Amino acid sequence: MRSEAARRRTMARIRLIKTQWVIIGILLLALVISLATRPSPSAASQEPPETSAPVVAAPEVTGPAETELDVAEEPTAPEESELIQLGSFKTTAYCTCVKCCGIWSSEHPSRIGTDYVQKTATGTIPTEGRTIAVDPDVIPFGTVVIIDGHEYIAEDTGSAVVGNTIDIYFASHDAALQYGVQTKTIYIKGE
Repeated sequence: MRSEAARRRTMARIRLIKTQWVIIGILLLALVISLATRPSPSAASQEPPETSAPVVAAPEVTGPAETELDVAEEPTAPEESELIQLGSFKTTAYCTCVKCCGIWSSEHPSRIGTDYVQKTATGTIPTEGRTIAVDPDVIPFGTVVIIDGHEYIAEDTGSAVVGNTIDIYFASHDAALQYGVQTKTIYIKGE
């Protein structure tokens, strides 16, 4: 009887091992398919020039305004017409500390002593006065967002940034706390 029970356990273990190998095979196949359908690095390197094209277009707008020295308000009128009002958003503040970023913070105990560099969701280093976190379903990454007349770039996201919420990056936790939660009318630059 003992030998029969041992035989059943052995057969169950063999079935488990076979199942595990099938799962490993499926995962490897998925990895190979993922790598085969992945965009080439040259395609990724072509995207930044496309995003820099609108930046080049902005100086071209100021060029004709410089030739019309008599009219000082003409450069601001096209800029205002290019702004698109998105409406009222809840704005909050964050920094790179553990309280704000949790495991993603370079100050997190698991990151201490490593060469970890804290970056935004788009791969940039967060910068005060430039970086904001957005819901990419509402405001796409890379969009220039105007809050109280100041231009920010949508570079980050977060678990609490959902819908009409924007998280503004500050260099210190104290500055982020001082900002608190505010409701602001948000504009983006049109194309």
